[in-house]
Amino acid sequence: MKSIYWFRNDLRLNDNLTLNDAIESSDELLFIYIQDTKNSKETEWKFSRMGRHRRSFLSQGLSALSNKLSEYGHSLNYYSDDSLDRLLKLVDKFEIDRIYCESIDAYEELVEEKKLRQHKIDLHTTYQSGLYLTDQIPFSLDELPDVFTSFRKQIELKKVKPNKPLSINERINRIKSIIDEESITFEEKIKTYANSSFPISENRFSGGEDKGFAYLESYFSSNKPSTYKKTRNELMGIDFSTKLSPWLACGYVSARQAYDFLLNYEENINKNESTYWIFFELLWREYFRLIFKKYGKKIFHKHGLGFSEGEVDHSPENFELWREGKTSSNFINAGMKELNESGFLSNRMRQIVASFLVNELACDWRAGAAWFESQLIDYDVFSNQCNWAYIAGYGTDPRGGRHFNIHKQKATYDPNNLYQELWC
Repeated sequence: MKSIYWFRNDLRLNDNLTLNDAIESSDELLFIYIQDTKNSKETEWKFSRMGRHRRSFLSQGLSALSNKLSEYGHSLNYYSDDSLDRLLKLVDKFEIDRIYCESIDAYEELVEEKKLRQHKIDLHTTYQSGLYLTDQIPFSLDELPDVFTSFRKQIELKKVKPNKPLSINERINRIKSIIDEESITFEEKIKTYANSSFPISENRFSGGEDKGFAYLESYFSSNKPSTYKKTRNELMGIDFSTKLSPWLACGYVSARQAYDFLLNYEENINKNESTYWIFFELLWREYFRLIFKKYGKKIFHKHGLGFSEGEVDHSPENFELWREGKTSSNFINAGMKELNESGFLSNRMRQIVASFLVNELACDWRAGAAWFESQLIDYDVFSNQCNWAYIAGYGTDPRGGRHFNIHKQKATYDPNNLYQELWC
């Protein structure tokens, strides 16, 4: 059987369930990645959906994936095209029997899958980007709590555990690789990220599966997991927080791999409130994926999940000041300049600048979410959209959003102006 394996946000060979299924069932495989042309188009807010930082980190990972496939005698075929059009052309050109890919349960990605099936494509998908597989969730989507705490308590009460990560199916050594001469190159010039808290120009922070796995090994060989809760709200430097989000966002590593390292750390080194908090954050990530499954396109509406109503204002002038780091607050400007120059921002600073945009500048939260989508190297549609809705009061927060006191945040997290002076 001839198959396509379509890499999406799962740019790794290990712990890739759908890829293993494709390898097991196929005699010949065409490995592909499509940079969809919609990502180069302007949003309604007048900027590209994918900026240079995301492109750079992605290009590193694609190069690494290509090299890793070559170790098994295979090639990664890369395209810049409309995903549906390219897939249909490849099916015809190589007389493909089946397409395999991970299932991404977000609106646009599900539309792609639906259209492929409407063209009578034999499409095999597996949801695999979270901690748990679909059949491990202990309740139906209709029963999914609209408050995270209720969800977390049910998961912990029923002791739901992620599966162990899987290695690549050894049959990859025996199947034939299909090579397309129309494949293009995907190199992106990488600038220096010297001041970044996730400097992708440094070898250990470069995108890719091996680098991501090495980072997991390094992080969980240190004492950082034991102090995570104390350091997670810091604003600058490579040593605060776990820094797992960029690796997870592109699928260079899986959530199950991260959890497996965490579990091993707790069993053999230390288990405390900080290590629990790492699991807590992975569970938040999982919850947002399930919220998307439950509510679909609704999360992109101006009123989000619809628990709150009211006017959603937008000032184009204020939004541009915020986006360019030219507001009346140098603290906010520092955050926006860091984002624009590095493609990364601490979780605390993301909340602060988001609150400022919505509450002080009276702008549409969806514009902020779109700018984060364009800039963040760890952009993840589920976490990004849900966190912005959460801040604005249109998400899963029963308290109706978050309004941060900027002066208090500055005094607490940057009392000596170190962060502000670094970026302003």
